[in-house]
Amino acid sequence: MLKKGVLGVAQRKRLGDILQERGLLSKEQLREALEFQRTTGDKLGEALIKLDFISPEDIADALSEHLRIPRVDFKRRYISSDVVKLVPENVIREQQVLPIELEGNFLSVAMVDPLNIMVIDDLQRITGYLIKPMIATADEIESAYQRSLDIAGAAQQMLAQYGEDEGESEAETEKEKAEAQFIGNAPGVKLANMILEQAIKQKASDVHLEPREEDLRVRFRIDGIMRDIMVVPRHLRADVNSRIKIMANMDITERRRPQDGRMQIRLDQITVDMRVSSLPTVHGEKIVVRLLQQTQDLMNIEEFGFGPENLDKVQRMLRQSQGLILVTGPTGSGKTTTLYGFLNQLNSPDKNIITVEDPVEYRLAGINQVQINPKVDLTFANGLRSVLRQDPDIIMVGEIRDGDTADIAVRAALTGHLVLSTLHTNSAVASITRLVNMGLEPYLISSTVIGVIAQRLVRTICPDCREAVPLTDPVVIRFIKSLGITPPEVVYRGKGCPLCGDTGYRGRTMVEEVLLFSKELRLAVDRGAHDEELKEIALRGGMQTLQIAAVDKLARGITTSDEVLRTVYSVEDEEEV
Repeated sequence: MLKKGVLGVAQRKRLGDILQERGLLSKEQLREALEFQRTTGDKLGEALIKLDFISPEDIADALSEHLRIPRVDFKRRYISSDVVKLVPENVIREQQVLPIELEGNFLSVAMVDPLNIMVIDDLQRITGYLIKPMIATADEIESAYQRSLDIAGAAQQMLAQYGEDEGESEAETEKEKAEAQFIGNAPGVKLANMILEQAIKQKASDVHLEPREEDLRVRFRIDGIMRDIMVVPRHLRADVNSRIKIMANMDITERRRPQDGRMQIRLDQITVDMRVSSLPTVHGEKIVVRLLQQTQDLMNIEEFGFGPENLDKVQRMLRQSQGLILVTGPTGSGKTTTLYGFLNQLNSPDKNIITVEDPVEYRLAGINQVQINPKVDLTFANGLRSVLRQDPDIIMVGEIRDGDTADIAVRAALTGHLVLSTLHTNSAVASITRLVNMGLEPYLISSTVIGVIAQRLVRTICPDCREAVPLTDPVVIRFIKSLGITPPEVVYRGKGCPLCGDTGYRGRTMVEEVLLFSKELRLAVDRGAHDEELKEIALRGGMQTLQIAAVDKLARGITTSDEVLRTVYSVEDEEEV
């Protein structure tokens, strides 16, 4: 009779066999991996990942079957910050483990290497619980750990440690206040650092510190939407604000006038530029921090969310060697990111590309980027004049704000340069009227503009909690019918899960309107045609409006009806129904 241990080994499938059965690995790849393993001393799973034969997720799935150890499904698991706190952060990061559930005397822990007895012993010693290993990848553990971080809870813990000194007055002398900010373990310093670090980790675009009568509200803008994060007690309000102002080289003694500053933070291999703005309100200074990640990878144009026909139009625009390409939309609609995507595609050693920006949001290798500085009279117009003397092939102007800049940009396009820029208009056709209102002659516009892209950003439904629901909202139904489209019977929404923070959304995508100038449209612009006539010509030429593009993404289950109403619906649409 076989011993129990021997029986267990005899029945256990080998990792390589499991991967081959699943069609994830060929015999040749397994043979090569085993040879690599003998040379390096790595485990088979590590060897397969290093050789790029298989993904860490597939290895984890196979190991779960091979070792008969449960696989963690973080998509369906909520992790309490109290459970995570049972293990110190340095142990979590160094050993690639994460406590996820406490049941009686057993603590379930996600591990990259669930057979590491030394780590399991250490965890039992640290926590005082028996450890139940579960399998996860390193990326899954890091992502779940970031989601479990509770900045409000951490702040409360920190405040409890230092105590809440209700007797401290905001009228404390500025000298004492300034000295306190340089003490690294002061509560104001710790809290300000914690807020900024968490904003970077949550990929927030803006941090808002808003004074109220009794406290300071902290909010992040994530995916274009404001979210409440925490509340700072009144007695620490001035400390947090002063800390951020000192980091941004702003005057902490001046609270009556608006100020601007900037700073740079490096966290986890990411360099983040921060633009800081202060504004006096009736309850104190409101501070907003704009986060600009220097090392953020730029997406290819194909990843922006353009429809196939619109993508083809954009590619045709970018193949031109001279002319003006405009990207329009409200603040926060992704115009600058789109321009950077265009520059990323156009960038090559045989082209001299120069940008004039305010601010420089991304650093691009091989491109000469100029930062606007009004203090030394380096405006968009003056910067553009200087750029024209630098023998450019392609010029990017961050924004056309006035007639002077518009005139120089158009004349640059007329003299053999490809010019990219942005405008604040609600539609592609409205950009033509805006340029005319800035004082440009219609013949200059018709002879230089290649095309206009109007865009909005809509939040995309979380793929891990997406569900179908009937379309019943009467406003949405009427809106869709007004576009001449039959409303879909079923649409989609996200019901909320751990991966999306219970919001139902993850990430954003573009809704676009692409106007490629045709001969008919140029003639109409030349003779001063009004907006409605220009729009009719554009529609006959195949332009798809923002509203139709948004409804298309709704019908395809990419976004929700709420997002469609938020981004492209207007009162005029309701009146037309």
